[in-house]
Amino acid sequence: MTKKDLPIFLLLLALILLLPVIDRRFIAPWFTKRAPATATTPEPESERGRTEARVAGPPSADAPRMAATEVEETPEGPAIERTISNSVLALVFQNRGAALVEARLPRYRMTLDPQSGPVRLDFRSAPAMVYEGLRGLGETATMEVRSWTERGTVGLVFERVTPQGFRFRRTVELPSDGYRVRIVDSFTNEGAAAVSLDNVWVRLGEMGYLPGESRTAGLEYLGVDSLSPGEPVTYWGRRLPGLFSMAPDGRVPATIAAPLLAENRPAEWVAVKNKYFAQILQPEERFEKLQARLRREVAPDEGRKPKVRLVSVAAAAKCPSRTLEPGESWSLSYDFFVGPKKYDVLRELDAKRVDVLEFGRFGGIAKLLLRALNGLYRLIPNYGVAILLLTVLIRVLFWPLTHKSTESMKRMQALAPHIKELQAKYKDNPQRLNRETLELYRRHKVNPLSGCLPVLVQLPVLFALFVVLRGAIELRFASFLWIRDLSEPENLLRGMLPFGLSLNPLPLVMTALQVWQTKLTPSAGDPAQQKMFLYMPVLMLFFFYSFPSGLVLYWTVNQALMIGQLVRRRAQVAPASGGSSS
Repeated sequence: MTKKDLPIFLLLLALILLLPVIDRRFIAPWFTKRAPATATTPEPESERGRTEARVAGPPSADAPRMAATEVEETPEGPAIERTISNSVLALVFQNRGAALVEARLPRYRMTLDPQSGPVRLDFRSAPAMVYEGLRGLGETATMEVRSWTERGTVGLVFERVTPQGFRFRRTVELPSDGYRVRIVDSFTNEGAAAVSLDNVWVRLGEMGYLPGESRTAGLEYLGVDSLSPGEPVTYWGRRLPGLFSMAPDGRVPATIAAPLLAENRPAEWVAVKNKYFAQILQPEERFEKLQARLRREVAPDEGRKPKVRLVSVAAAAKCPSRTLEPGESWSLSYDFFVGPKKYDVLRELDAKRVDVLEFGRFGGIAKLLLRALNGLYRLIPNYGVAILLLTVLIRVLFWPLTHKSTESMKRMQALAPHIKELQAKYKDNPQRLNRETLELYRRHKVNPLSGCLPVLVQLPVLFALFVVLRGAIELRFASFLWIRDLSEPENLLRGMLPFGLSLNPLPLVMTALQVWQTKLTPSAGDPAQQKMFLYMPVLMLFFFYSFPSGLVLYWTVNQALMIGQLVRRRAQVAPASGGSSS
């Protein structure tokens, strides 16, 4: 590598490091046509196997509400909430619209505070499993409700007959364990005229960030996923922020309803998710269309384009069209999952629903790393220690390649005087200089690219581990030494430093180790090249400073092991060379 080649190499390495962000922010949107967005104006633990009921107060006047296709109706009575639960999940349903308004997960706490209580997914601003397009059966329709228990399964039954003689019955079944709910809805036309069900939508609840969750630049954790027949899972989350557009009067809408799937592209299931939890709705009959329901915050920026960020996501799916003649019935069945985005839980589901984890192009490596991490955790129940052991394991696997690379670089260092002679001899003939240099390498069996090979080979592992650590619920609130949450930056002195900054010591330690490693690594380049390579740790510091601390911990320990290997080799070489260091 000549002095002219080094900037190109650094640029290519930077592009490789930025590949996940570039792909998410710039490349992926080119492959999907931008869907037109319809702007809307926002309106100003129970015991296991037991059911409980309470009267809910009226919704807040300033609570945001999603657009509905049906005519708004006045509620007929008070909202009654009933809770059914098993060992891992509690679901709160409301008699209005047979809606799911809350899910509680007792195995996961809400915040870092051990006394914060279980995670609560509150859907009241946009309830789940509500129908739109069915007059008299929408979100405001009051229904009769009763609870039932049978062989460890608890459930609810909702029923209502509209003034037009249209009967609706919903049966909810929650097994004694697990996060899957079976919902069966039956429709019976008891009237005298045929009823056309050609614009009926079912809704998934609104989800946003949980308290204390930070955002990583370039990443969007809120998303809507779908699976169409014969296609891979589509991750709409990376495209959702681009669906917002400024209105002609210069205002930016705070909520929108954006179509996602056309009629000729049905969906086998649809998911709405935040960083660690998801709803996944799979019908027996495929959905015909999908629609995203988005809400965001808009902050003015002194005359510039307003700064916006996605606050919550929801979705609606169009049910198959059907016409019911008088006396005819029809049923819709759903497999509804609401729970953690945990690999061991999701892989038990069918139809590729485990792919909501969004492992990406390095999914095979990511799954292997996650399973290895969980296996090490079972040996020593601390994820910080598990990351250390995983780093050692990866280092051992890559040791032969690293050792061969180090030997090749030392041979290149020994050839440095000969290369300088060739540079002086053929300074006016670059083509001849390149041929003679390559011939010199060939005679001494030296590969000039071997020094970069270990880094390039480890990059897929680094990317896969980044994907695992950025959203693995196993690391949520997992502590290690001074780190309180391995899935987040360290965030020491948060709120006490200017410009909203926080102190992350681990990336600083990582950078210092990289500088040390660069100085220990044998190099055949001139001093100017070596000085430029010292800037690489600064570039890595820029990328890693706001990354999850678990990922930085891995890379820091990896650098320390590399330094130990280099120091050990120098100690072995020194006695053989009469005390001189090579």
